[in-house]
Amino acid sequence: YLPPTLRPYAHLARLDKPIGTFLLLHPCLWSTALATTVPSDIHSYALPDLKLCALFGIGSFVMRGAGCTINDMWDSQYDKNVE
Repeated sequence: YLPPTLRPYAHLARLDKPIGTFLLLHPCLWSTALATTVPSDIHSYALPDLKLCALFGIGSFVMRGAGCTINDMWDSQYDKNVE
């Protein structure tokens, strides 16, 4: 679904394997849900801050891509020896 010029970067960031992003995002969303204040009215309910959840989602997506990229850069000599 990406233009041909962006496909190598998407492969480098391993965008086709989203489990790493989910593993980074889960604790962030869980802590945001735990930090949600309880409303005083018993008939209402509280939602976590959606802006903060979106920020954590984008951050986990970017940090996972950066982590995959730096890992490939640092392990390039080691990967040559693996058969």
